[in-house]
Amino acid sequence: MKVLAHAKLNLVLRVVGRRADGYHLIQSLFCAVDLADELILEPIPRGIELLAPSALGPPEQNLAFRAAQALLGSDGPGVRIHLEKRIPVGAGLGGGSSDAAAVLAGLNALFGLGKTPGELMALGAKIGADVPFFLGPSPAWVEGIGERISPAEVAVPGAFLLVIPPFRCSTALVYKAFDELGLPFSPPGPIPNVPPFPNDLWPAAVKIHPELPRLRAILEELPSLGVGMSGSGSTLFLAFPSRSEAEAAKTRLSHLGAELRIARPVECGYKIMG
Repeated sequence: MKVLAHAKLNLVLRVVGRRADGYHLIQSLFCAVDLADELILEPIPRGIELLAPSALGPPEQNLAFRAAQALLGSDGPGVRIHLEKRIPVGAGLGGGSSDAAAVLAGLNALFGLGKTPGELMALGAKIGADVPFFLGPSPAWVEGIGERISPAEVAVPGAFLLVIPPFRCSTALVYKAFDELGLPFSPPGPIPNVPPFPNDLWPAAVKIHPELPRLRAILEELPSLGVGMSGSGSTLFLAFPSRSEAEAAKTRLSHLGAELRIARPVECGYKIMG
């Protein structure tokens, strides 16, 4: 079975508090886009095998592997997972969480396990904070540490140009910088309209990578619906009404020395291709 694991953009990201255990509380408008990893799930008699780029590290630490382990257990059927990475790692696009969600949904269908979406989301939440979003509709309003999800009835732009710098932002380091800067928490509120695309982690990401403001200034010179940063970075995005306008901006930015990808919104975080 082939499953697509879509990337996400944070069109809004507020940090609204911090729990006693150190986890930050957020409110965020998540939007899944058609940039996607591709996974092939192949039944085997027993065990879990992950065939993935070596740069991703040991298979046992990969969220896709851990998702299969959590769903199938030690007594269940086995699976060989072929993972083709297209979503850049460490770029604020949620690729690892999306892979985990795609594995959960795909194995549930492949083996006829009969798990409900709610059961898969609850299992996904134990694997990673962003995993539940990728198992449901998009866009969605995500709260808490990522476990509270509700469909968002908001209009989102028709296309995005993703600008992915050659450097990456560590989520842990960006949140640590947020705390060290003493940045105030935003007051919780309802889902805002977009644009603009506010992100409370921007000052913290800039502390980690001071190159970001220069890059953003170049993007803001182009006509668009607005510029934002996804998650904890490092990906910046420009929003447009149409793909053709995103294509034109991509051509104008070909000199940047950053990876440029055009992405359009999709209605769910994964897609089973059969």
